[in-house]
Amino acid sequence: MRFLSLIFFLSLALSVQNLASAEGEKPTQFLTLSVISKAKVQMMQDMDDHLSAAEMKPGFSFPNDFSSNDQSKLYKDRKKAFFRSLILPGAGEYYLGKKTLAKTFFFTEITLWLSYFGFREYSKWVRDDAFAFAATHSGANIDGKPSQFYVDIGNYNDVYKYNDAKQRFFQFEKVYMDEDYFWAWDSNKNRRKFESMRIASDRALNRSVFVLGGIFANHIISAIHSVWQANRYNKKLDKMSTSQVNFNIETDYLNGNIIFSVQKKF
Repeated sequence: MRFLSLIFFLSLALSVQNLASAEGEKPTQFLTLSVISKAKVQMMQDMDDHLSAAEMKPGFSFPNDFSSNDQSKLYKDRKKAFFRSLILPGAGEYYLGKKTLAKTFFFTEITLWLSYFGFREYSKWVRDDAFAFAATHSGANIDGKPSQFYVDIGNYNDVYKYNDAKQRFFQFEKVYMDEDYFWAWDSNKNRRKFESMRIASDRALNRSVFVLGGIFANHIISAIHSVWQANRYNKKLDKMSTSQVNFNIETDYLNGNIIFSVQKKF
């Protein structure tokens, strides 16, 4: 705006001077000089204002310091890290920025759950095949029977030999008197095959239980590990805040100087 005013005054002065030269009037020279003088004064005032602003504001600066409030926002909450990993292993490590460890715990969790369901499904599949095999080759009715019944038909060729063995050891309460518990294997080979299938099914089921314990352990280990990592992270921030180096660069356009300052906290 001031620049436009300056142009206006100069244009007015030149117009007056040209008019005076054409008419040969001398008094207008004083008017012309007065207008030019005002324009010069206005120009000098604008330059002084610009230089004053340059003295007040440096050209650029980038301090490397941050306040205690900003630093407190960088601390990690140990409770958040603990409960996140307790719910989902690796979530606490991800919250702390440990993405590699987070992936390790997370993929371990997925592997364990897949193993758990895999063992249980395999156990069910082998058991169903074993029961169908027993029904075909021993004539046993396998519906609604307790697990001990499947052990017994795998150890004895028929129900008569089983009852004789129990009576010989005075275990009369274990004798099968109901016809629904009858069985008689067509060969000893098929009986042993059924027994191996039953044992394989039970073994897979037991392994699924161990895997379930591994899943629980993975949650606990990840939760404890995330708290330990949070403590390390916060201690590192404390160490950085006590031995921090701050630097600042400023430029003075008026005097043509560059100011560089370094400050170290102990």
